[in-house]
Amino acid sequence: MSSRRLFLRIAFIFNAVFFLLLFSPVRAGEETGSGLNSVVRIETTFFEFSYDTPWKQPSLHSASGTGFIIQGNRILTNAHVISQSNTIRIQRPDQRKDYEARVVFVAHDCDLALLSVDDPSFFQGAQPLELGQIPELNSPVIVIGFPIGGDRVSITRGIVSRKEMDLYSHSEIDYHLVIQVDAAINPGNSGGPALQNGKVIGVAFQVLTRGENVGYLIPTVVVRRFLRDIEDGRYDGYIDFGTLEIFTENPVLRNALGLSSLEGDTGVFIYTVFPGSSADGFLKPGDVLLSVNAMPLTEKGDVEVDGSLQSYSELIDNISPGTPINVEIWRDGKKMQLTFPARKTNVFEFQRRNYDSPPAYLICAGLVFQPVDANLMETMGAGWAAAGKMDILYRYRYFIYNAIYKETAVDVVLTRKLNDAVNLYAGRFIGSTVESVNGNPVRDFNAFISLMDEAQKAGRFVIVRFRNDPVPLILRSEVIASSSSGILEKYGIVRDRMPVRRLP
Repeated sequence: MSSRRLFLRIAFIFNAVFFLLLFSPVRAGEETGSGLNSVVRIETTFFEFSYDTPWKQPSLHSASGTGFIIQGNRILTNAHVISQSNTIRIQRPDQRKDYEARVVFVAHDCDLALLSVDDPSFFQGAQPLELGQIPELNSPVIVIGFPIGGDRVSITRGIVSRKEMDLYSHSEIDYHLVIQVDAAINPGNSGGPALQNGKVIGVAFQVLTRGENVGYLIPTVVVRRFLRDIEDGRYDGYIDFGTLEIFTENPVLRNALGLSSLEGDTGVFIYTVFPGSSADGFLKPGDVLLSVNAMPLTEKGDVEVDGSLQSYSELIDNISPGTPINVEIWRDGKKMQLTFPARKTNVFEFQRRNYDSPPAYLICAGLVFQPVDANLMETMGAGWAAAGKMDILYRYRYFIYNAIYKETAVDVVLTRKLNDAVNLYAGRFIGSTVESVNGNPVRDFNAFISLMDEAQKAGRFVIVRFRNDPVPLILRSEVIASSSSGILEKYGIVRDRMPVRRLP
């Protein structure tokens, strides 16, 4: 046999063994220890609201996911697995019956939830899974769950390929640390554990739809923060540092700011501070943030932790509400030390998907008004874009960056009309953003409802003006009152309004 043929045969055998080891199915119990029976299948029925017809009763659907038992007879899973749930039934792989579960805590901003089962027999024989540390790159990982609605537990394996801050799609606005793996993660895997050396190193929660075998895990640093947060009996959520900044890598910018005299890292340049955030009242546009809690910021906003660089936003992510934040800044050509409490702001809240309350709306003279939030944008955004309603899209997209929040907390839009003689000529205003009611600026949706009610009582006309439109919508107060009940009855609508519900 020639040396070339011998080399090719050895290479073929090596590759075959490698792929068998990498992709062969994991036997039940292998590499999972006794924790396999602590992984549970979750079956839910849940309500789904229609933002196109917000007055309708929600429809009922079913879905499945995964969870796992942790210390204290608690079941950890994803928030999106149990959101808007009507019933929750769970079952372990070694049990013949399922059990009723209930939600104890839910955190939509980090897509985690904690369940409980009142029947103690559910936990008999189960050994809680232990949380491990953040894994190293290129290290092996196995993912356990019930993908594609399967009744039998599935175990796949892969490697850790990336660790970075990324968007959590459940809320559509929050960024936290994620672990990227190439293990197969499919619908139904959500909420399941990813194990390394028998310990949980992450919770499966989303996939990259435009890639192949690219899945994401919520790391244990996020899980531990969630568990610490709820120790006092409530979930407070993540703080908002509250600044927008640019890097100081441009030498011209550094010279203009007087940073050339500094030795070492030059931090980031702050150009916006959000109202109500941690930085509000302490930092201001024009400051250069040099360090946070004694951790120097590089010119790209990174901090060094355990010999590697990470975004300073990851450092902020682990700060609890009320905790003092110590910063060093460069202001007016000199260094300053400041301390302020960590806190949240509601400036971003309307852009976080709502899972806890029905859609808000007001029907007046058959005209349907709604607040422009994440849920409504998901339903109607594509249609508005096709219709050229760019003002709505622009204001939503740049609400933060262009400080639109200074004039209004959330926009109100006329989304549709229920055809009736009273609103015959109001079609031109559909898809327009409300600016004022009888000369009073609209600050938020509940304020808009109050202004509309007051306008009907105060005079003969209700005058609604829309942004970028010189023509107002004018309604007669007496016609609104006389036609409202008839329109609601004709369209089978029980109530004419649903204000925004503010949760405690």
